[in-house]
Amino acid sequence: MRSERLEWEARYRGGDRPHDGSPSGILRRWLSRLPRGRALDVATGLGRNALYLASAGYRVDAIDISATGLQRAAARARRRGLRIRWIEADLDRYPLPERRYAVVVNAFFLKRGLMLALKSAVRPGGVILVESHLVAGPPDGGPRSGSRNRLKPGELRRWFRDWEVLDLEEGRFKEGGRVWLMGRIVARRPRRQSR
Repeated sequence: MRSERLEWEARYRGGDRPHDGSPSGILRRWLSRLPRGRALDVATGLGRNALYLASAGYRVDAIDISATGLQRAAARARRRGLRIRWIEADLDRYPLPERRYAVVVNAFFLKRGLMLALKSAVRPGGVILVESHLVAGPPDGGPRSGSRNRLKPGELRRWFRDWEVLDLEEGRFKEGGRVWLMGRIVARRPRRQSR
């Protein structure tokens, strides 16, 4: 979507760094228990989660709509000697490969229509980590409280009711020096499942 691309380009060029800094807390907590192999970081932004996964030995594909964000993330990777495949793409149009990834990370990019494709991209026995802002409670600096870009309580559990839920949390969590109202899940795709 052209307007979305322009918005993110302007934000990154203007120095806005939403969700930049340390990798996702739930990713840090679960890294040692995740399956090894290829990983996908969706809406990577400045690459915090992609860099973390690559430094842990994953072969990482990192997708974002912003060329500026990807260029800055790639510069960070070069400085650290990390190899990551950076993909500039609009996820509304980019076809994700099926059953490819051991790990898929989707942090703060809520597009409900994309969830089936993300689930399909996880290989059997692989894991997906999703975290996003929650609707309930006072605003936390994320999308407006009534926004469609916020999770409803219990929504993550419903999306992954046919998967093994390894971790599920809803509440206030400190990320990047701020407190966010979030829902987050770690779920494993069954080894025998059509989707």
